[in-house]
Amino acid sequence: VMHGTGAEMIPEVSAAAGFVCRLLRSRGRLSDAQLHVFRDCLAQALSEHYQHHWFPDRPQKGSGYRCIRINHEMDPLIGRAAGRIGLTSGQLFSLLPRELTLWVDPYEVSYRIGEDGSICVLYEAEPPISSHAPSPYDQSANCKNRFMMSGRTSPPKNYLMMVSS
Repeated sequence: VMHGTGAEMIPEVSAAAGFVCRLLRSRGRLSDAQLHVFRDCLAQALSEHYQHHWFPDRPQKGSGYRCIRINHEMDPLIGRAAGRIGLTSGQLFSLLPRELTLWVDPYEVSYRIGEDGSICVLYEAEPPISSHAPSPYDQSANCKNRFMMSGRTSPPKNYLMMVSS
């Protein structure tokens, strides 16, 4: 049962869980039933993990926390879902890319395979137009993005997208 903001993030979460599921299916060793359980477990784990870290009015906020990452270490949420269908982390590593980054943000889910791979968008939606005037938050977020663009901190995803396209 979804509670809190769970319902708001359904499309993003199912896009992310479905993508990992398709990666596993492409290796052809798992049954549809196993894949189905895996996808549901992962979607539920993501929803719970993101519950207090989902800000549709400021989609970039919390992006690092929501990021799913495999980098010679298995992402714990993927690992837990895989455990539910009896996969060890060793088996999981043989079925998934060695390097995978998956960003699950309000209105956009994207991924990168390999550290130098290009970023591909899995899911994109238009944020609803809000009727109120821009809040001071929006202003500060823009300043922060401009600062990040200057390259003094590690580049945010949208910066990487501009460089790699």
